[in-house]
Parts: sequence; C-alpha cells; structure tokens
Amino acid sequence: MDRDGELRIIRAAYAKQVLAAAGVSDDRVEEAFAVIRREDFLGPGPWPILRWLRDYVPSPTADPVYLYTDDLVGILPERRINNGQPSLHAHLIHRASPAIGDHVVHVGTGTGYFTAILAHLAGAAGRVTGIEYDRELAARAKAHLASFANVDVVEGDGTLAPFDDADVIYVNSGCTRPAESWLDRLADGGRLILPMTSGAGLWRHSSGRHGQGRRGVSDRAPRKRLFRKVDFSGCDLSVRRRS
Repeated sequence: MDRDGELRIIRAAYAKQVLAAAGVSDDRVEEAFAVIRREDFLGPGPWPILRWLRDYVPSPTADPVYLYTDDLVGILPERRINNGQPSLHAHLIHRASPAIGDHVVHVGTGTGYFTAILAHLAGAAGRVTGIEYDRELAARAKAHLASFANVDVVEGDGTLAPFDDADVIYVNSGCTRPAESWLDRLADGGRLILPMTSGAGLWRHSSGRHGQGRRGVSDRAPRKRLFRKVDFSGCDLSVRRRS
C-alpha cells in the first residue's frame, strides 16, 4: 500500500475516534473529518501540538500521522491561537447540521481546516463564507482554501463584515453576546453556534430569544482552562431561529 492509502486509513480511524469522543453518531460529519486533510491547513511540520500538562510540544517529525489525534495544534502558538480540538468541533458541527445547499458563515476561520469541513458538508450546491479578523490567518486561509470553489474568505471583523442570510453561523472566536448582525442574518430555521466568554475562560451560551445553553470551553481560552474536560452529553451551545 502506498503512503496516500495509509493516510486515508489513518484519517478514517481518526474520524471515528473523534466522533466517539464527541458522543456523536453522524455519518456525514464522520465522512467530512475522514476526507479533509488536516495537514493541508497547518503549514509545514513539525507542528506545535498542545500536550496534556506539557504546553506545546513539536511533533517528532513532519509525518502527518501526528496530526490525527484529538489535540489542539498551534497556528499562532506565540499568541496561543490553535487549530481547535477536533471532538469539540465535531460535536458543535453536528449540532449545527449543515445540509447540502446551505449557506454557512464561519466566523473565526483561522487557517481554514474546519471551514473546509463545513464546505464539504454544504456541498457544491452550498457555500461557505469564512471571516477572519487576523490578517496573517486570513491570508493563510485564503491560500489553503483556494481550491474550494464554494468558499469565500473575507478578512474583517466578524461582527461587522456583511454577508447574505445564512442557514448556519458558526462562531469560533470569543464574544460576550451574539452580534446583532448574526441574529439579523440568520435565515428562518437557521442555526447559530457561538462561544460566550467570561474572564475565567469559560463560555456559556446566552439564550437571548431563541434557546438555552450550558457550559463548554473555548479553544482560545487562557491556557489554564485549555484542558478542562467537556461533558458533551450536556453541552448545548446552539441557537435555532424558528421558521
């Protein structure tokens, strides 16, 4: 078997493990995690992987196999900005339920890995608008996603950047309340997933007029909070607009 074949098997096993850790059974999300190549979005290895109680540890080599674990990987490690924990994103993406043909807005696209997963789920009939505030990350995301015809990456403030009505708004940057633009541009039946931050680094979904939520953790939280365990069975961080 050639190396590409080996990595396809590794990605398939990774996808199964990630969804098991998230407590999710979702064939479409599993397929997306198995198909999208994480190494295409994290630059050349070795990669800084955030290890339990050890801070960032470089992968032993640039072999992509080291990326297929349920770990955060630094994308701007000097600023403690990471490609987030796959199982947490699997849980939240499952809750968002992007469907074929949906318009998905991804606020805080980073370097594009989870944007690519959302694009896979939206399909050729759908589209994804990725919004990234950081200029360097936005440039990297644009380069990484250039081959995705259904993705447009915008550099800008996710609370101010204009976008068309969205079926899913998936927010990956901390906020103290939902932006009015997100609520205004959420289509009927649309889903909004967002982290509500506090000074302690925990996040809580504020129900507003659409629903309720419980605690989780942010992958951009202060370091001492990065390893707090998430009970996915009790984690509801979504808002759904009634049709």
